[in-house]
Amino acid sequence: MAGTVSATLMPPSHPLLGTLQLIGSPMVALMIALVLAFWLLALRRGWSLQHTSDIMGSALPTAAVVILVTGAGGVFGKVLVESGVGKALANMLQMIDLPLLPAAFIISLALRASQGSATVAILTTGGLLSEAVMGLNPIQCVLVTLAACFGGLGASHINDSGFWIVTKYLGLSVADGLKTWTVLTTILGFTGFLITWCVWAVI
Repeated sequence: MAGTVSATLMPPSHPLLGTLQLIGSPMVALMIALVLAFWLLALRRGWSLQHTSDIMGSALPTAAVVILVTGAGGVFGKVLVESGVGKALANMLQMIDLPLLPAAFIISLALRASQGSATVAILTTGGLLSEAVMGLNPIQCVLVTLAACFGGLGASHINDSGFWIVTKYLGLSVADGLKTWTVLTTILGFTGFLITWCVWAVI
């Protein structure tokens, strides 16, 4: 947070900028959080070093599994991105010549399902439709953006690192995750898109 705020509010020449960005870097921030947790949860309670070590060690297996499967899901999604599957799907959907709002939703949803990253899906959809939104009023541009965002929300499955975080923390199997989390995100995406389309029809 220190790094983000300083980069936003401070000029590049500010003498404290480099220090705050160092403190705000992920590795340093995690180390500071670990030291604070050690002090607040252990030393202030009078725990011995052995007891503290046992408590911290017991957390490693659970955390390691989540980190491993999250990384694996992210790698799988990256492989699909680099293979060009997402762009091929997007180009195919553009050729169908759908209306703008459904096109934004379907392209984003297809990209999300094919490569896992909601961010990549939304940004790629925005790039593909950038010329199509020329001439729209600001409210219509917002609605097209919302349609793309709702498309990127749906179809979270095994190539999405978030899918693995949810399933592992909740103790779900892959099949249960697909039946619950994937269905939930897809319903949320379609519901949001339908509301957006209704607003589009009104304006």
